[in-house]
Amino acid sequence: MAQSLELLLIQFLMPDNDARRQAEEQIRRLAKDPQVVPALVHHLRTAKTPNVRQLAAVLLRKKITGHWAKLPPNLKHSVKSALIESITLDHRSSPLPTAVAVASSSSSSDTVFDARKLLDKTRSLSCPN
Repeated sequence: MAQSLELLLIQFLMPDNDARRQAEEQIRRLAKDPQVVPALVHHLRTAKTPNVRQLAAVLLRKKITGHWAKLPPNLKHSVKSALIESITLDHRSSPLPTAVAVASSSSSSDTVFDARKLLDKTRSLSCPN
């Protein structure tokens, strides 16, 4: 899924309306699978272009709530760790840590992160001492 998802994310950002519609439809189908959560986390951390990383974070924010309960505990832990690491280490594009923070705080039934801790971490990144 990861490789095809990356190509779809790139295609989604193309100026060609037909290509974008095709990518959107295929992403919509892939997004029904809970495994899209770790795949999106992977892309928000590893994609070479900031637009693809940001799109992955936005899609993750939309999908994490519905799929969170379906993920096994070890995968939940991996996703949490990866999101925290992305918030603290990714300075390649300024909107990404905010998008990751929103994605990571989107789960209502099983809180991914304590919102206050996440906000404090985000603030410390944007306002270093």
